[in-house]
Amino acid sequence: MVNSRKLLFSSVPGIFAFSINTIYAIIYRWSLQEFCWSMWLAALFFFWACTFFGAISIVLNTDYYKNCIQSKIAQLKKVPDEVFFVLLWVAVLLVAWIISYIYCYLFSFYGIFLSVFAEMEPHSFFGRNGFVNSDFFSPVIYLLIRFWPMVLGVFISNLNVFVKGASWRLMFLPFKSGEIAKIHVMVVVMPFLCLFAWMISRDSYQPITISLLMAALYLVRVPDQKDKGLIKN
Repeated sequence: MVNSRKLLFSSVPGIFAFSINTIYAIIYRWSLQEFCWSMWLAALFFFWACTFFGAISIVLNTDYYKNCIQSKIAQLKKVPDEVFFVLLWVAVLLVAWIISYIYCYLFSFYGIFLSVFAEMEPHSFFGRNGFVNSDFFSPVIYLLIRFWPMVLGVFISNLNVFVKGASWRLMFLPFKSGEIAKIHVMVVVMPFLCLFAWMISRDSYQPITISLLMAALYLVRVPDQKDKGLIKN
């Protein structure tokens, strides 16, 4: 019974994020192209947040990581604590920067893909020849101003990721998360959802499709390995 309640509680942030973003999208009449780009933006900031909080967790637990590293490399026990901490923090910043750069490169590729299949105004940022020639961060800022609720919603629905025992592994979480696989599946099934929504309401198919995709994004939870068995009494 307690485990079932844990699953119910963990879904509350997702329900809240789904409600807010769906209402926002309908009020401002998002197109499917806008939804795709907003999801791209939210995923990018989620990746960056994982890198940031992973690095912060190391800095805040320096003594723990110092003992772990020195237990494996005995020679480092001779290094003064002050020097060791500085070297560790520099290494953390360097690794965080490299990972963030890799994420930017990865999302640049996705951005080029979207600029072909989800082209929208302004074409100088999101057109077929626009995004590939942009500086990457200008389109990001433009999207953030317009679609910040999606970024906020993704953070809210994934609060447990950042709250429960964050560690350096958080930096690499996006590569292992089932949520990323779910987003790829959403892209594949999107045309079928559009067809289904069009059969129901014809001209109003976009709001219906976006609502269904929002539900998949925020309400369909892909459990981690640690979550398996939680629904068992």
